[in-house]
Amino acid sequence: MKTADIEKIREAGLITDEQRRKILRSMPRRAFTLIELLVVIAIIAILAALLLPVLSSAKAKARQTACMNNLRQLGTAMRIYVDEAGVYPGCYSWTPEVYAVWPVRLLDYAGKSRAVFQCPAAPSDAAWDLQANPTLGARNADGISDPLGIGSHSRFSIGFNDWGLDLQHNPQLGLGGDINGGSFKGLVSEGMVVGPSEMIVLGDSRSDASLDANIDPTEMDQWPSSRHRGRADIVFADAHVESPKRRDLTDPAADNPWRRRWNNDNESHDEIVWAVDWEQETKLGD
Repeated sequence: MKTADIEKIREAGLITDEQRRKILRSMPRRAFTLIELLVVIAIIAILAALLLPVLSSAKAKARQTACMNNLRQLGTAMRIYVDEAGVYPGCYSWTPEVYAVWPVRLLDYAGKSRAVFQCPAAPSDAAWDLQANPTLGARNADGISDPLGIGSHSRFSIGFNDWGLDLQHNPQLGLGGDINGGSFKGLVSEGMVVGPSEMIVLGDSRSDASLDANIDPTEMDQWPSSRHRGRADIVFADAHVESPKRRDLTDPAADNPWRRRWNNDNESHDEIVWAVDWEQETKLGD
C-alpha cells in the first residue's frame, strides 16, 4: 500500500488521523538504491576536490602571515638591539664550537618569546623548543653547555644574513658573520649599513640541520627556504617584511636588483660570481 492510498482512505473517513499516523509509521521506508548512493558519493568527492585546494591555499596563506608577523617582531627586536649596542649581533661563535649567537642576543628584545623565532610553515622539530626539537644543544663562546643552543647540526627555520654575497670579502658585506675564530672580521656597526630599508637581515632558512641559523644566496645548502609557495619571507634592517621568490634572492645575474640587498654597502658587486642549477633548485627541499 502506498502513502497516497492511505490518504484516500483517511479522506473517506474509514480511518482516523491517529490510525493513519500509526499505519504510516509502520510502513517500510524506501532505501537508497546503489546508483543513488554512488551519485551522492560522487557529488561529495567533486565538492571536496573543489574545496580542498581553496582550504589548503587559505591555510598556507595564514601560516605565511604568521611567519611575516614573527619576522616583523624580530626585525623590531633587532632594531632596538642595534640602537642600544650600536652594532649588529653577529651570527655564529666558532670557538669552542658552532653556536648561533643572534637568537640569544635578541631573545630579551623579543619579549623572551622563543615562539617568534620560528616559521609556522616549517617542520615543528625546527622550533626553538627542547620538547619539539631534539637537535638543539651546543656550547657557547664561553664553553658553557646550552641545552637550547643552536649548533651546526641543529634544525632551525630562520637565518641571519651573515656574509652577504661573499664570505671572503674585505670589508665584510653582510651583517657580521663569526664573532670569533679565523673568519672573524669584527662586528658590523649601524653606520656601515648604507640603506637599512634595502638591507636583508633575517629570513626563512631551510630547516635541514645544516647551519640553519644563517642564510647565504651563493651556497645552495644555506639558501633561504621557498616553503611559502616558492617564496621566502624576509625582514630588512628597518624592520619591514617582504616575500620575494627564492629564485630572485639567489639569482647570480648581474642585473638582478636583489644582489645589492644582501650587502651592507648596497652595491651589487658584479665581480662576485656563483652558479645556480635551476633544475635542482625546483627540486630542492625547503
